[in-house]
Amino acid sequence: MLACFRNMDFLFRRICLVVLISMSMPAWNALAGVPALIPAPQSVEWTSGELSCSHYQIIASQQADAAVGELRHILAGAEESSSGTKLTLQLGTISVTNDEAYTLDAKADGVLITAQTPIGLFYGVETLRQLLANTTSLPCCHIVDWPAFPWRGFMHDVGRNFQDIALLKRFVDVMAQYKMNIFHFHLTDNPGWRIQCLVHPELNAPQSYLPTRAPGKFYTYQELNDFIQYCAQRGITVVPEIDMPGHSDYFKRAFGVDMQSEQGQKILTDCVNEFLDHVHVKYFHMGSDEVRLQNPAFMDRMADLIRARGCELMVWRPGHLPQGRVITQLWSAGGAQNAVLPEDPAVDSRNDYLNAMDPFDGPLRMLNLATDGQAAGDSHAFGGTLCLWPDINVGSDQMNIYRQNPVFPALLAASENYWHGGMVNRPEDWTRLPADTNNAAFVQYAAFESRMIAHRDLYFHDWPFPYVKQTGVAWKIIGPFPLGTNVAVESKLRDSYQVDGENYTWSEARGATVFVNHFWYGASALPVAKEGVAYALGYVWSPREQTAGFWIGFNDPIRSSRRGVPNPKLGEWSNVGSQIWVNDHEVAPPQWHQPGVVKSESETPFVDEGYYFRPPTQVPLKMGWNKILIKAPKTNRSFKWSFTCVPVSVDGDRVHEIAGLRYATQPDGK
Repeated sequence: MLACFRNMDFLFRRICLVVLISMSMPAWNALAGVPALIPAPQSVEWTSGELSCSHYQIIASQQADAAVGELRHILAGAEESSSGTKLTLQLGTISVTNDEAYTLDAKADGVLITAQTPIGLFYGVETLRQLLANTTSLPCCHIVDWPAFPWRGFMHDVGRNFQDIALLKRFVDVMAQYKMNIFHFHLTDNPGWRIQCLVHPELNAPQSYLPTRAPGKFYTYQELNDFIQYCAQRGITVVPEIDMPGHSDYFKRAFGVDMQSEQGQKILTDCVNEFLDHVHVKYFHMGSDEVRLQNPAFMDRMADLIRARGCELMVWRPGHLPQGRVITQLWSAGGAQNAVLPEDPAVDSRNDYLNAMDPFDGPLRMLNLATDGQAAGDSHAFGGTLCLWPDINVGSDQMNIYRQNPVFPALLAASENYWHGGMVNRPEDWTRLPADTNNAAFVQYAAFESRMIAHRDLYFHDWPFPYVKQTGVAWKIIGPFPLGTNVAVESKLRDSYQVDGENYTWSEARGATVFVNHFWYGASALPVAKEGVAYALGYVWSPREQTAGFWIGFNDPIRSSRRGVPNPKLGEWSNVGSQIWVNDHEVAPPQWHQPGVVKSESETPFVDEGYYFRPPTQVPLKMGWNKILIKAPKTNRSFKWSFTCVPVSVDGDRVHEIAGLRYATQPDGK
């Protein structure tokens, strides 16, 4: 995986090229008729002409079996023929020294993909998939491509919310299409141990699991090995995590002892040895975070065991570090406690928690985040892992994991970050679009958004993809006014407001979701305040009178914790008095399924609390410009401070923009 970093001079030249291509990327993305490629290749030269693959022949060696199988799957609607267009997959020397690199030449007489390894050929085929764009023809081009980071991961937490192997395989197929190469498998957590255990079958007994979290559901060794092989065929390495010694309530339920006790360590040693007897992996993640270490010898004892079995060791940071070399997975935002250590390689997950992302800020964050603080990886900065922690029970429908989290908008942006690289750390843009449409970050995001929407419509017919174009949505915002002050912007629109000797004026904002203040990051649309009232004003032009669906939401919930905040009561948009008016008529909130305080914050599944997993609110629009006014308060009872308002067309799990709508901050459209 890391062979490409042996030559530091090459690394320097590579970083420079990544940055150069990043700067030019929006230009070629905007070319008419050019397929939308995600992640963006490092170098693309579009040439004249196109070729057809309606009849094709494949020329390849046996070492390219995985790539050939994928190519046949992609061209399932075409005819394989000895007289068809030649699609050649060859192993050979290319200009880039990287095991995952490839070149792709599409000319009138055929396609030639060249790579140094079979996985390079596989990635070339995945790019060919996107060049074909669900058709049998593609434009002529020359592509040279390689990853910026060698570690491009996604983490699923099945310890808390179990997923069937069949569903995980479908997800892995998507990962492979976007050149993600690490599947972090969080196999154990407080609700249960999801691994077959022969030596201590008590772990698999239903009573050892939380009764609300798929009790008795676990993966057999045969299933795990089949899944690992399935991933390997697609260039994906499985990193299993058995979290220790924390996040292990199941252990006490099964054995009545703490994992750190002498008896607990003996039991855990049996379980780990059995696991590694049956499952052969390169990496082993032992967790180690969010727990008080009562036995100082625990970490080193278990680390020595795992290393003796031939595995490279990973732990969370912040967390407890064993002695010796360890790969640290950084997870908490900011501070020395999770800085990159000079002696240990790092995987960056510091700002990559999907469960805390909104559909519209997830891609923003990933495209304004320098993974490991760098434009490209090296032997110390491996790359990043996008993590999904749906701590709250998702209920009996496993697809709720994907419906209630913006998995795929964030995954596509993460693949762009990890593969293409060249990202710049812009914390001020992690949660908001720049209001200036000429801003470099806005231009970059708008170009990516265009490609992402094309992918949503082409490749995500069977998955939830909660995203519509937001770069055109414009607002004026004002505040935050102190709570309790007599400012009623809804009664009288003015250019400015005086409150307690302070003058408040409108400023510009952009996007479907606006964070008045962000709950973790410094990126805020208005001055930072612990509480207050903000207002937003915008206009939507409709080509006709119609009733349109809108995603409307306030302080959208985090799916890992309700943080003690009750659901809205009936007749309320939020528990802090949020309101919205369209053409001076107040829009009524939904009829909530679970109004007010729920019985159990962690075990009561979400139903309609998030705007993107409930039916859109139906709003009447007149022909012409329609005024939208939003009131967004925050008190100490609320954790987040944001609002979302955007028109949307929804059909099941599929979403689209409503055609013909335009946005402005003035009633005349200016």
